[in-house]
Amino acid sequence: MRLADDILGTGIKVKTMKKFLLWLVLCLGSLLAGCGTLDSYSEREQRYNSWGDLNARQFVDDWDYFWLVERNSRLSQWHAYIGY
Repeated sequence: MRLADDILGTGIKVKTMKKFLLWLVLCLGSLLAGCGTLDSYSEREQRYNSWGDLNARQFVDDWDYFWLVERNSRLSQWHAYIGY
């Protein structure tokens, strides 16, 4: 009978562990899925196009910065005209 008592005693621990593991799997699954899975194809395409547009604008700004062709500051009292 003692062996049966040990088995029943660990059965409670196993149930608790199963509940904990189920909770852990559900939480991790919801974190991995996130809220981004609710987008439609057109919404995703629009978001990607927006990102591409912003990246292209940033590239132009970086290219101008590399070649030192950027607008003058409006804070200076001397304004040089460079063709803009």
